[in-house]
Amino acid sequence: VTQADVGSALANLKIPGVGCLSQSTICRFESLTLSHNNMIALKPILQAWLEEAEKAARDRKAEGEMMGGADKKRKRTSIAAPEKRSLEAYFAVQPRPSGEKIAQIAEKLDLKKNVVRVWFCNQRQKQKRMKFSAGGLVHH
Repeated sequence: VTQADVGSALANLKIPGVGCLSQSTICRFESLTLSHNNMIALKPILQAWLEEAEKAARDRKAEGEMMGGADKKRKRTSIAAPEKRSLEAYFAVQPRPSGEKIAQIAEKLDLKKNVVRVWFCNQRQKQKRMKFSAGGLVHH
């Protein structure tokens, strides 16, 4: 949240006599370069904004948890041995299949297209690492 955002958000608090504040005022408050009296006047206003912002963040988090945790980490995909052997056979023939070919492979093996695409990417990376370590090009 920027200082300008904070200044603008203060107007939304609907505190009588308080509109929005400039970014420079918020900056000077943070750096303690406002006059003592201005600091004392602004502290409860900024405190109210902070409490409101924290409550809104807590509410969003609780809402996300009730929605089944859409922001949870995706479960790691594991590919069964027969599918893995098939993927390895496809890879031996063509390590860089087209998007269309990836879709065909995914359908044949009953896997998600993205799982197959990522498997091929990972396999190419693995091959590159093996080539590097076998060629003595690894620097320690």
